[in-house]
Amino acid sequence: MRNLLILIPMLALSGCYKTNLVNLSADGSPGEVTRVWSHAFLYGLVPVTEVDLSNACGDKGVWAVSTRVNGWQVLLGGITYGIYAPSTAKITCKG
Repeated sequence: MRNLLILIPMLALSGCYKTNLVNLSADGSPGEVTRVWSHAFLYGLVPVTEVDLSNACGDKGVWAVSTRVNGWQVLLGGITYGIYAPSTAKITCKG
């Protein structure tokens, strides 16, 4: 029970993070948005899946890529003690 009382505040206070990569040379406007889960092990150090940008946008090209870890993904990582560490990639194609 004591471990649970420690775990709940740790999960509630744990931060999510977000990374944005913007193509500054991209002309035009943003278009279609695709969200893909990315899977990794050992706190994200060993990636299992790679996000294929050419598959997501095709010939249009990439406008921006944003990666983030939300609360559910932090919870999944906590349950597995960091063995499994998912994240989400948001791919914005050129319009």
